[in-house]
Amino acid sequence: MKKLVSLIMALVVLGSLFAAGTVNLQMQNGQAAWTQTLTFSVKQWIKVTWEYDEAQAFAIDDNSRIATIGNISFQSNKRFKVYYGVGNVGQLPSGLAISALKIGTTTLSNSSTTPTEVTTKVLSGLLSVEFSDISNVENDFQVKFDFTFLPF
Repeated sequence: MKKLVSLIMALVVLGSLFAAGTVNLQMQNGQAAWTQTLTFSVKQWIKVTWEYDEAQAFAIDDNSRIATIGNISFQSNKRFKVYYGVGNVGQLPSGLAISALKIGTTTLSNSSTTPTEVTTKVLSGLLSVEFSDISNVENDFQVKFDFTFLPF
């Protein structure tokens, strides 16, 4: 019996937190008014669309040191910030570094303290990776990119 009473009390308390109520209005001078303030939340979302062949090894141009991957698009219902990091799928070959990661003409930041700001809610274009000196790289290698999205 105590458990039943405790359960009913808990339900009453929880119900009072979420319950709508009845409003009784009295007419004065032929009218009545009622006001209710509601709070709405729109959660931010990011949609990533990336068109590329996952099985393909991407060629790095010998002169520009740039590899183009494919079209990528980041879309959101709100403005956002983004930065990237390089994960450790495999170690980059000795002496090799990523000089820039671009979407279209926008260079993405690799810093959490100064992320790239996307004020238009959309960032899209050809994804390209620019490497440092590749003259000593002899074998294929993998790079894992970690993208982090932040609210504006």
